[in-house]
Amino acid sequence: MKKSFTTIIQTLALLILLQGCSSIPLSTMLKMSSFDETDFVNLKAEDIRVKVRNNTQENVLTNNVLRYQYRGPEGAIDQSFSMELIKEDVEAIEHWFADDSYQHSSWYKLDDEGTKLFKELQKDPLLAMRKKEGDFKFSVTFKLTGNAPERFMMSIDLLLDPEDGYFTLFDQHELNLTEAQND
Repeated sequence: MKKSFTTIIQTLALLILLQGCSSIPLSTMLKMSSFDETDFVNLKAEDIRVKVRNNTQENVLTNNVLRYQYRGPEGAIDQSFSMELIKEDVEAIEHWFADDSYQHSSWYKLDDEGTKLFKELQKDPLLAMRKKEGDFKFSVTFKLTGNAPERFMMSIDLLLDPEDGYFTLFDQHELNLTEAQND
């Protein structure tokens, strides 16, 4: 009994440690571990949404692009899909012992060209191959506007299916533009 209790505590500690060391939530890793090419082919391009949250008062992003990449012995796919802003919200957050802060949220969907390219990608013969080995990933790329602060926090959520809701690609990741420019 004591050994199983110790094992459970060690497992929980490991999970918490893994969660704390990553900008990608554990729930996202678990959700995407069962996602395969059949799931991808069955997505509806019109349902895909990206929600970007940051602690700025204004939208500091431009040219948001959803990207799908696959690499394997059979070949590679690297396709980007342009997006358009469909909704924005800024919420002031009052603090007792610190300056007020903001949470800026922006929702994006694939634009007409992005939707067309996504549907074409779903017909790619490489996706129809059942016996392939490789890795795939979704990512969001963007450019910053000129009014972006030197440092800010950002989270990106992705909705592939409205019934499943959003899941987080990365959460509260600090962007430091000074360090990024020096790298």
